[in-house]
Amino acid sequence: MSASSPGSPDSPGRSSRRPARTPMWPAVAMGLCWIVGVLWIVVFYLNPTLPVLAELGNYNLLVGFAFIILGVFFALVQAVVAIVVARRRG
Repeated sequence: MSASSPGSPDSPGRSSRRPARTPMWPAVAMGLCWIVGVLWIVVFYLNPTLPVLAELGNYNLLVGFAFIILGVFFALVQAVVAIVVARRRG
């Protein structure tokens, strides 16, 4: 007769699910938004006569900073998701 120990995955009191992990998409979106925002501003300063950039004028700075702020929003989403996942674990 083999009895399962309390810590084994076969014991009835424990679930066999893997521990929850923090999703990667907010971190990826955060990094992409920051990169796009900085590149937008740099390209505007290097060549402001490009077709789309010339039409927007100084609003290009607003577009670049909007991407950077959107990246900060995704950083906050990542932090909240990490806190929720950590509370569910323990």
